[in-house]
Amino acid sequence: MGIFDFWRKKEKKKGLRNAPTMSGTLPFYTSFGESIYASDIIVQSIRCKANEFKKLNPRHIRTTESGQITVADSDIAQILRRPNEHMTTGDFLEKITILLELNKNVFIYPSYYMTKGGERFYTGLYPLKPSNVEYLTNDKGDLFLNLRFNNGYETTLPSDSVIHWKKDYGVNDYFGGGMFGGNDDEGLLTMLQRYDQLTQSIAKAIECSCQINGIVSYNSYIDDDNLKAEREKFNEDVQSDKSGVLFLDEKLKYTDLKRDVKLVDAETLKFFYDTILRASGTPLAILNGDYTKSQKEAYYEHALEADIKNLGQSMSRILFSKRQASFGNEIVLYPNEIQFMSMENKISALQTGLPAGIFTKDEARELLGYPPLPNGAGQVVPQGYNNLLDENNNNNLSNENEEG
Repeated sequence: MGIFDFWRKKEKKKGLRNAPTMSGTLPFYTSFGESIYASDIIVQSIRCKANEFKKLNPRHIRTTESGQITVADSDIAQILRRPNEHMTTGDFLEKITILLELNKNVFIYPSYYMTKGGERFYTGLYPLKPSNVEYLTNDKGDLFLNLRFNNGYETTLPSDSVIHWKKDYGVNDYFGGGMFGGNDDEGLLTMLQRYDQLTQSIAKAIECSCQINGIVSYNSYIDDDNLKAEREKFNEDVQSDKSGVLFLDEKLKYTDLKRDVKLVDAETLKFFYDTILRASGTPLAILNGDYTKSQKEAYYEHALEADIKNLGQSMSRILFSKRQASFGNEIVLYPNEIQFMSMENKISALQTGLPAGIFTKDEARELLGYPPLPNGAGQVVPQGYNNLLDENNNNNLSNENEEG
């Protein structure tokens, strides 16, 4: 079914009712109302995670019984490289990551048409943003998803035709998040509100400190015109004096109002900031971009790895039939951290990976900034790192001879 078929108006199918639950929770999801996305700290944290997901390389792989892994070139592989006419792979991964962090649930519609052999041929992946979702069932026990959107559109689809990526799945039988589905960050919201109150109090304290701090009075009568002139002269003296000391004659008297402006101490602010970051799963070092290798690895393992694996499993469950899955077909999202390493670390990785057969010649050359070898010669696995550089030098000499 194509994307245009999806957007045709459909009523809720007759004979359907709410799907049963074992926990007593409702099979119903509502997008989060009071969004934590209003916080600049949370925005930065989610952006860090979304940026990491944008670097992933989703692949359709096939694992044989002997354990050999091959990368398949299929309709699914094509939509992983180009999800739809509006998005790159990076755009797609960024969008669904943000939706997951905000709502704990992501719904992706894979458009397809049926082949003559009765197989689905996939043509696109479209992230959905419904306002309400219900799991429904019929007398046969089949599951359906009823999706409603803010524009008034409503559709009901078989549950096996929509990819459902969940986070914090446990309390609700069908949805990630809290008991009633969706985001359940009341504790985090409370912390964010208190942090906002603190930052507002600092702004008010600074504003108060800029108000009237003292009174200058005259010991004798002075008319309005002269008062204005004296006030301007006094302000000029204050602005021009760099010592912080003013000299007044006997006709002027200064009275200090002694404002005692209280500011929040740095430790309290740091406590709130660190607590919010811990709840969001993003350490301060990652947020600032000033992290060590071990900190980055810990962030990947703690905050990213489980969601990455779960996304691949959620997509595989819908995009592959049981028969296809039995032949080792699955979707895996590979991190490409080596592209962002320093040159020293790249060389170290190649010295280990090339003899082990991890990289082809062209993959290794790409990491070092060299073009691919001609005539597909770089698609084989080299014997060693030195061999790669020797071939590069020989290739350069060959090119020079051809040009000569």
